[in-house]
Amino acid sequence: MPAQSPPPQEYARLVIICILLFFVYSSPEQNGGPGYTSRDYVAERNGRVRHNLDVLNHTRWQDFSPKGPAKPDHEAARYLNLTGFREDDDYVWERLDTFKKRSKLFSDEALSRLRLGEGNGGDALPGEIYENVTGVVVGKWVRYSGDLARGERHRTLNLSEISPGIDWAYQNERFWTRNVTGLEGRLVLRLDEKDGHEMDFVGNDASNIQPDLTGGLVREIAATMTLQDQSSNGDGYEFRLHGVHWPKQGTILLTTTSEKFAGIFGLPHLTLSKDYFTSSQRILNATLGKAVKKMEKAIWFDPSNPWSSTPDAQGDGMMPSPHCEYVVAVQVYPMAGGSLVSSDPKMLVHQIEQELRFPNGAPLPIVPRLQLTTVILSPDCGFMLESKGPPDFSPKLAEHLVGKKQEVWLHNVHDWLLVFGAVMFGQVMLMKIQSKEASTPSTTARVSLYSIGMMLMVDALIFSALSLLSATAPNIFPSALLASFAGLMSVALEARFASVVYNVQEPERRERLRAELATEAARAPAQPTPTATSASSPQTASANTSIPVITAAGADLAPPRSASTATELPIIVPSDQDIDAEMAENVSASSSVPIPVQNTTPLLPTTNRPTTTPPPQASSSFGSMYVKFVLTLTLVLFVSLSSIAWPVWLRTAYIHLLSMIYLSFWIPQIRRNILRNCRKALLWKFVIGQSILRLLPFAYFYLREDNIMFARSDWKAFAVYVGWVWIQIWILAAQEILGPRWGLPKTWTDEGWDYHPILREDNVEAGGLPIGLMQIPGSPTLERVRTGDDKKNSTMSVDCAICMQVLEVPVVASGTDAGSSGAAGGVVGMLARRQYMVTPCRHVFHSPCLEGWMRFRLQCPICRETLPAL
Repeated sequence: MPAQSPPPQEYARLVIICILLFFVYSSPEQNGGPGYTSRDYVAERNGRVRHNLDVLNHTRWQDFSPKGPAKPDHEAARYLNLTGFREDDDYVWERLDTFKKRSKLFSDEALSRLRLGEGNGGDALPGEIYENVTGVVVGKWVRYSGDLARGERHRTLNLSEISPGIDWAYQNERFWTRNVTGLEGRLVLRLDEKDGHEMDFVGNDASNIQPDLTGGLVREIAATMTLQDQSSNGDGYEFRLHGVHWPKQGTILLTTTSEKFAGIFGLPHLTLSKDYFTSSQRILNATLGKAVKKMEKAIWFDPSNPWSSTPDAQGDGMMPSPHCEYVVAVQVYPMAGGSLVSSDPKMLVHQIEQELRFPNGAPLPIVPRLQLTTVILSPDCGFMLESKGPPDFSPKLAEHLVGKKQEVWLHNVHDWLLVFGAVMFGQVMLMKIQSKEASTPSTTARVSLYSIGMMLMVDALIFSALSLLSATAPNIFPSALLASFAGLMSVALEARFASVVYNVQEPERRERLRAELATEAARAPAQPTPTATSASSPQTASANTSIPVITAAGADLAPPRSASTATELPIIVPSDQDIDAEMAENVSASSSVPIPVQNTTPLLPTTNRPTTTPPPQASSSFGSMYVKFVLTLTLVLFVSLSSIAWPVWLRTAYIHLLSMIYLSFWIPQIRRNILRNCRKALLWKFVIGQSILRLLPFAYFYLREDNIMFARSDWKAFAVYVGWVWIQIWILAAQEILGPRWGLPKTWTDEGWDYHPILREDNVEAGGLPIGLMQIPGSPTLERVRTGDDKKNSTMSVDCAICMQVLEVPVVASGTDAGSSGAAGGVVGMLARRQYMVTPCRHVFHSPCLEGWMRFRLQCPICRETLPAL
């Protein structure tokens, strides 16, 4: 009876899925007891936010007046019932007075220039500053400790008491993020107030507010700050800030907000005056009230925190990580006028800003730069930072934070992407010219595959980055798309040329592999083979010897054969084919030698003799090379992306190392010239052009301070890069003039054929002179010309077999030292020898004639003998 298969378990998968879902939904949450869900957490957070908003609505000016060194003893300190603003939280609010004083000092210094019309260089527009400060500024910061007699106060904060009910990832202050410990560093501030809500306190809304002090207009603003010092990794500590901007006065106040610091709700109490407090309180009541209502309605599907300080996250999550909080005061400098001359500066500034935000083609003058000052206080970590510049530092050392408005920055990005696309197109044209020049197997074999591959790898990486940029940045889509298309053309042309080079050099790699295998076989000890007949006969010894195989590449040894084939004749391969086909034929001929088992009669070298199946040749295609290329490119990409989180010094060293490796693209070509004894493989226009075009991006980022990436300029590093490329170009030039192996010990490489030897009459009897020059004087094809009375040097002439023109060859007379002869030694003699070329078969030709011939065939035009590569 046949065995029956068990019935299929149709519902097994469904049962397993149900069990898993049961365990997932019945397991207790980590942030509370049984039944505590993320919705409960969001509801509790919304309750705290509603409480903070109520505190903001019911408080008045000076309700928050913490202790400080300037506070009278008889005046009681006052605190707020907000997280981080309570006395028991033990934040360093005693430095709040110093923070306000430093902020007012910077504001007065900028406003004094505003009133006097003194901008950068004394050419500011009187009383005019940017009303919309959306843009990017960069500068240096320094640590301020002038108000501390004993250094910064160290304390231990109890997060369980500061923010009860929050399950923090950790509480030890040593692990807090954004804790700046250095004395100075770099600061990047990106301001954004495009979609901010604004109020104009003029007329009915101006009760208890003086527009002259607050500017009348107040606007909501957000910013992203990046602080970098020696203790930070990657680009530094990046965080989001929210606050209020008074455009007429150019004053901005920003703060972070988290579960342990209700910064945005206590921001009005950190302002400099009552008027600023009132205007900021009113606009925050309106904007925060709308945000709280939106949070309460979206409790089911949007648990994010709109005031989170983490730039790339929805919120701090149910288990937030503690970090240092920040309060930032910013003052906008007056606009630098320069060529801006107008009878109505206010209208001119308004027109500039309107054209930048809503362009309609109106002519614009040079847009002034954006300059800011900033003072930063961390109430929980206790340090204070400020931008480096006047009045504490000279303007020559630093000018606080300087940058561009966002519209100007995007316009610069657009322009420079077009310039970069033109550079890529120039590389395409040079590669096209070089590919056309190396259109024959002889010229293509001279090119180094690795030099082209290094260029291809970098261009492929650039193309990928530009493609991603064009897909994700709609503001610069046209220019990014054009630059990426130029990169695609460069990658396609370089990949095609690399494929041609790889295929042409395939026989060479096979020949090299065959030579290595033959060398290993020769070094391996002989293995005696037991036979049924006399093992010690002379025939057996002769059978184990290798049979010579004569090819166009030289003499080689075939694999050992049996005794029956020991009397075979040598195999002769005529040298009458192209060099590539000849090399491939040599490989197939050496691998197809028959090895019969039993045959006592000698075999004749015929083409139809029985053979055994040869072992398959190990061949590779360009596909394997392509896979290696993609894997290497992927590895470099991943390492480069991971370097973003590395320390600054390590990432800088990695960038320099990667740049030096990339700019070494001529080193593989120099090595190939040495191995092939080739003087020139690439066009000079290609070498010089590619070197200049590939150094241009480095020149932009290393020499221009206000580049689009705000990268630090470093002219010393750029000088090293230029010097390194320049050295490689000089080596290539020296290889063409002095020889590809000049300066190298002769023992390092195999001796190559010298196509420009010194010709002496002493070599006539030894057969050292070329064939055409060994005829008797008086021959119609040879004429000896006397060049001096001493008869030390002479010139012989012979017909060139390629151009059929007379070729004059300098010959050193018998008994003369060639090193001291003007026709042979020194620079003059070297240049004279460059006019002719002598082949190994002792035929002489004009150098341009033979070089042009060898571009197509590596064979002698007269006797068809194989010629070494140039």
